[in-house]
Amino acid sequence: MDENKDKKPGSLFFPLLLVALGVFIFLINIGTVSGTLWENLLQYWPAILIIAGLDGLYKRDGWVGPLVLLGLGTVMLLGNLHYLSYSGFALFLRLWPILLVAIGLDVIFGHRGSIWSNLFRVVIGLMLVGGIIWLATLSPMFSVGMKSVDFEQKLDKATSSDIRFAMAVGEMKLSGGADKDMLVSGSAGLPKEMSLEPHYSAPVNGKSSLTLEGNGVVIIPVNTNMSPWIFDLNSDIPMQLSTEMGVGQMRVDLTGTKVNDIATEMGVGQTILTLPSGMDIEATVSGAIGELVIRVPAGAEVVIKTDKAIVGSSIPEGYVRDHDTIRSPEAKAGADKITIQVDLAIGSIVIEEIE
Repeated sequence: MDENKDKKPGSLFFPLLLVALGVFIFLINIGTVSGTLWENLLQYWPAILIIAGLDGLYKRDGWVGPLVLLGLGTVMLLGNLHYLSYSGFALFLRLWPILLVAIGLDVIFGHRGSIWSNLFRVVIGLMLVGGIIWLATLSPMFSVGMKSVDFEQKLDKATSSDIRFAMAVGEMKLSGGADKDMLVSGSAGLPKEMSLEPHYSAPVNGKSSLTLEGNGVVIIPVNTNMSPWIFDLNSDIPMQLSTEMGVGQMRVDLTGTKVNDIATEMGVGQTILTLPSGMDIEATVSGAIGELVIRVPAGAEVVIKTDKAIVGSSIPEGYVRDHDTIRSPEAKAGADKITIQVDLAIGSIVIEEIE
């Protein structure tokens, strides 16, 4: 008896993933694919599910689960490429229970069986994939839609403020330029069933506070590219600013503002932070996986302390790296002092100087 007859083949997931990633990075480096590595990873990450599905079929881990992974990954990728009305993350957050059903069916049927049993499992897998496609493209129950919610908070005679923005998935754009009598003004993209619930405290000893988050829980935009959060901040008073995002992109341009205490936190995605000039600044920029781009005023005295794991970094010419500390060239007397704590597990850190 051949002992190797029923032996399952080994996994090809990581070899396939490495090959795909290598080809992808090469195409970015030669300019065939536009955008940065992390911008493209945010768009094409559902390919991981497709590779996992192909690997499951190769290893004979069943039929239903791998087929559903293939279908789910393909639909989510089409969503990120804007062929559907929903982004990949929004589709995943609604459709992931189907994957649990598929895995459960594979456990019930086992990994081996007769030709008819395998055919039955293939049919079930294809039916679930068809259900995924129907839900993502045609189902009226799935079409929650989007809305843009306008918001503004008056300055209320505040002389300083503590402001926090919290968003789960999507795109956030913050900048100065609000009207002089406004603390914050702008709009937030939200699913139709959700609302924007600000938490505002009137000035105490001149200092106010404001938190903006959706429904007091999370924000799950259906199409993050169509409905970002776009807000303007008051440029005349000192501020402490905190931003938090689970997955997506944050663009925080504080040019011309008096924000001198900054904390940004990203789960997976890209953060682009432009610091103001004309004052001393303390900032904390953190992320789990992604790209952190920090733009600092030229001529400032900059000290960047990094706590990183698997991270590449790019710093301006003349900056000096000493273990986990990066310093700007010696600045003139009276120059702005900027201290930045950067924490990133996996990804890249880019430091740029701006005039």
